[in-house]
Amino acid sequence: MRFTTKLSALITLLVALAMFFMLMGCSYSFFYVTQERMERRFDALVTSLDQAMLHNSLQAQTQWLPLVMRPLGIVELRVESASGILLNYELPALTSQPRIASSSHRYTSLPLMQHPGSTLNITYLDPFASDGYSLRSTLAVTLAIVVMLVVLLFSLRWLREQADGEDRLAWRARRILNGEREEVMQGDMREWPPSVSSALDRLLADLAEAREERTRVDTLIRAFAAQDAKTGLNNRLFFDNQLTTQLEEEGSHGIVMMVRLPDFETLRETHGAAMVQELMYSLVNLLSTFVLRYPSALLARYFHSDFTVLLPHRTLKEADGIAAQLVNAIDALPATPLIEREAFLHIGIVAYRSGQTTEQVIDRAEQATRHATLQGENGWYVYDSQVPEKGRGSVKWRTLLEQMLERGGPRLYQKPAVTVKGEVHHREIMSRVYDGSQELLPAEYMPLVKQFGLAERYDRLQVSRLIPLLALWPEETLAFPLCVDSLLQRSFQNWLRDTLLQCEKSHRQRILIELAEADVCQHIDRLRPVLRLIAGWAAAWRFLRRVNRSQHRVYQVVAGGDRKTASRFGAQY
Repeated sequence: MRFTTKLSALITLLVALAMFFMLMGCSYSFFYVTQERMERRFDALVTSLDQAMLHNSLQAQTQWLPLVMRPLGIVELRVESASGILLNYELPALTSQPRIASSSHRYTSLPLMQHPGSTLNITYLDPFASDGYSLRSTLAVTLAIVVMLVVLLFSLRWLREQADGEDRLAWRARRILNGEREEVMQGDMREWPPSVSSALDRLLADLAEAREERTRVDTLIRAFAAQDAKTGLNNRLFFDNQLTTQLEEEGSHGIVMMVRLPDFETLRETHGAAMVQELMYSLVNLLSTFVLRYPSALLARYFHSDFTVLLPHRTLKEADGIAAQLVNAIDALPATPLIEREAFLHIGIVAYRSGQTTEQVIDRAEQATRHATLQGENGWYVYDSQVPEKGRGSVKWRTLLEQMLERGGPRLYQKPAVTVKGEVHHREIMSRVYDGSQELLPAEYMPLVKQFGLAERYDRLQVSRLIPLLALWPEETLAFPLCVDSLLQRSFQNWLRDTLLQCEKSHRQRILIELAEADVCQHIDRLRPVLRLIAGWAAAWRFLRRVNRSQHRVYQVVAGGDRKTASRFGAQY
C-alpha cells in the first residue's frame, strides 16, 4: 500500500471518529439537559402542591392542576399515603390531539415534605418520543455533516495531488529495483522531492556510463588476451584453448591446418617495413576471407609467419579440397617482387579426434608443414597418423539433416538442473541426431544446420514439439536452445509470437530459451528488440535479462543427471 493511501485512510478515519464523538457528545448533552429541566419542573410542582395542600382540600387542587400539567406533559397525578390514595387526577385528552400510546409514558415518584409518608406519583409523556423531528429541525446538523464531508474529500484530493510526485518517485524506484533501469533513466518533472529525482537521474547516468566503460574495458581485455597485436587475428593461446575444448568433448573430430608463409621479419630487413606490412595485410585478408566461408572455423596467428586453421567436424577429404582452393587463390594476389609466388605457401593438414592432447595435434601439424615446405612449391601435406577418419561430406550431411527434419526432428532427452539445495530448478532439453549407428551431439551437426540454411526450420520444429510438454509437466520449467540466426528472421519472430501467445501465461512463464553467448554478443544490437518482445510474452525473462547484460549473472545451478541415464521421450512426442 502506498504512503499516500495510508495517510488518506488515516485522515479519513480520524475525521470520522471526530464527527462520531462530536455527535455522541452533543446528543448526550441534549438528553441530559432536557432530563434535568424536567426534574427541576417536577420539583417545583411537588413543592407547590405540597404547600397548597396545607391550606386547601385536595379536591380544590383540581382547579389549577390542568394549567400546570399540560405544559409539563403530565398525564396523571396520584397522591398516595399509607392509608391509601388521597388524590388521583388524570388530565383529559383533547379531541384535536392524537391518542398517544402508553409505551411513550414515563413514571416518577417524589415525596411530599409537608406531608410525611405521602408521595406524588407522576405519569408524563417522554419528551424525546413525543416530540416530532422534521427536516428543518435537523437541517443544521445535516448541513454541518455534509460540509465536513465535502471539505474532507477536497482535502484528500489535495493531499493526493501533493503526494503525486512522491508516488511517481517511488514507482520509478520500484522499476529500478526490478532491473528496468534503461526505461527510467530520465525522471518525470513532477517527481518530488526534485533534488532526490535529480540525484537519481545523475546516479543512473553515471551507472550507465560506468557500465559502458566496463563493457569497453572487458572487450579490450578479451581482445588483447585473445588477439594478435599485429594482425588482429586470434592468438596462439586462444587457439590452443579452443582446440583443447574440442578434444575434451566426447565424439568430436575435425581438421587442423597450419599455413606457413614467408618469414616477414627477414623480408622486412631486406625490403623495408612498408612493403612487407602491405604484403602481410594482403595475405591475412586472403586467409580471413577464405576461412569465413566455413561455419565454426577459427583462424589464428600461431607463431611469427605460421597461421593455424581449426575446422571442427570436417574430414580429410574436405580439408584436401580447402587446401587446393587456398593454393589456387594465391593467383589473385597482386604481383610483388618480395616473394616467389610459386613457393611461399605451405600447408600442413592433420586430423584430430577426442581423446588426443593439444601438443600431439600441434606437433603433427608442424611435421606436416615441414614436409610441405620440403616439397618446395606451393602445396600441402596430410599427416598420416593412422587415425581412422570420422566424418561425412556435405552431400551426406544435407541428406541426413533433411531426413531428420522430415521424420519429425531429432531425439529429445531431458536432464534436470539441480540447485545447491537439491531442488530441481529447471529441466534442460537436449537433442541428438541418430545417423543409423550412433547419436550425434548438437556441437557436431548444428554448424551444418546453419550452413545449409535449415536453422529456422529446425527451430520451428523444436518449439512445436516442446510446447505440448509444458502441459504434460505442469510444474516443470523447460530450457531449450534456439539459434540466433532464427531469431533475427522476421518470419520466425512472427511465428514464435503467434505460437507463444496461443499458450497460457502460466506455460509461457515456464520457458527458458538458451542462446549462445558468442552469437548474442555479436548481434546484441539487433537482438535487443527481439529480447524485449519475448520478455513481453512472459517467456524466458530471467535468462534473457542475464544474456542482455554486459556482466553475466551467475546462478547456483548444478547440472544433474547423466547422458546415459537421462529419460528419453523423443520417440513418443
